[in-house]
Amino acid sequence: MFKRIGRATVLGAVLTSVVSIGAAMAHESREVGAYTFAVGFLNEPVYSGDKSGLDLRVSQGEEPAEGLEETLSATVIFGSQSRNLEISAVFGQPGAYRSVFFPTAAGPYTFRITGTLGGSQIDESFTSGPDTFSEVRDVTAGQFPVAFPATADIVRDAEAGAGAATTATIALVLGGAGLVAGIFAVGLALARRRA
Repeated sequence: MFKRIGRATVLGAVLTSVVSIGAAMAHESREVGAYTFAVGFLNEPVYSGDKSGLDLRVSQGEEPAEGLEETLSATVIFGSQSRNLEISAVFGQPGAYRSVFFPTAAGPYTFRITGTLGGSQIDESFTSGPDTFSEVRDVTAGQFPVAFPATADIVRDAEAGAGAATTATIALVLGGAGLVAGIFAVGLALARRRA
């Protein structure tokens, strides 16, 4: 019985190591001065609408770099849109930082990290892609057996519907005004005939 428990423990440790290595490989690693940055998404792969965010790990040699939530800032960029992120240290994981948000569109995202590191100013951008870390996937790619429309598609359709409703309202108002003007014109014509 102890052999089975021992084997199960070893197997569990190996699987945990493989999962940890896989998560680290899903990040872009880069030397920034004397520091190493590893940047990616939390909980990869990420689907649009999922809870995720920035996963930032910083070390100097073998030592984790702590206290950087006070000196670094982050921004997430998608297309022409950007949002500032609040970086917080991950409890129990020295050198690990994160900022949670919900990416709502599929495609490449850029994390821009700025601030002071070891007395030097830094400004580094990390963009998701095939050679760096995973892009956000359309939520329908992971749905089974029924694929629901993506949030971006629902928003686009709602905006199109709102635009159509506005156009219909304007058409009704103009049609109503035309009807009133027509009735008024008929009334004037009848009044002139009687006179």
